[in-house]
Amino acid sequence: MIDKYSEVLKEFGLSENEVKVYITLLKTGESGVQNLAKNAGLPRTTTYHLLESLSQKGLVSHIDKNKIRYFQAANPKIIPEILEEQKKHIKEIIPELLTIAETFTEKPKVEVYEGIKGIKTILEDTLETKKEILHYGDIISLQNSLKYIFPQFINKRVEKKIPIKILCKKEAAHKELLETAKKQYREFKFIPSNYTFKSSIFIYNKKVAILSLQQEPYYGIIIDNEDFHQTQKNMFELLWQTKH
Repeated sequence: MIDKYSEVLKEFGLSENEVKVYITLLKTGESGVQNLAKNAGLPRTTTYHLLESLSQKGLVSHIDKNKIRYFQAANPKIIPEILEEQKKHIKEIIPELLTIAETFTEKPKVEVYEGIKGIKTILEDTLETKKEILHYGDIISLQNSLKYIFPQFINKRVEKKIPIKILCKKEAAHKELLETAKKQYREFKFIPSNYTFKSSIFIYNKKVAILSLQQEPYYGIIIDNEDFHQTQKNMFELLWQTKH
């Protein structure tokens, strides 16, 4: 039983031993420290400290009877409520954290991300812009490799009304994107069919993101550099003006 829920509860923020104590309490009901420690297979002193930690997290309550303290696991239904409360507190401190980040001068200029989740992070970052996104490269790999993430990215971009200009080869797979172009703030121009792009480049927010999705492992790079961004933007605009 413990193994079944262990990983999920750890993601919630519990240690392995906290999980043992909480699940044991759920199974046994109200219990004193000694019996609980025995059933959980933990030292009594360790169990007491774990109970204190779980109490602070709102997952354990206690009652004193005849000078003996008994503990009880909180109803599992409250866990989502606790998570929401944690999210609320995190949101409250984000402005302060951003202020701290802005005062730190030695910021990394290049970030490398791997895998589907890493690519999703990069696409989410492009949506932080308030101006149009410039995009050139391999659209087919975006559609094939990110079958769920890419449509979500499009929907979020449209919700935020962020326009995008795209330079790529004209292919059959673009048909739907072309049909919905105006409605989805999308504008296409096409390069000659004898040219092939092996990566996708997004130019936005004084950054350039490069995605490699031809084959796994997928990876992406964000370059946060104004000079590099401006050079890429100039090259894009030069190509855009030569196309019809």
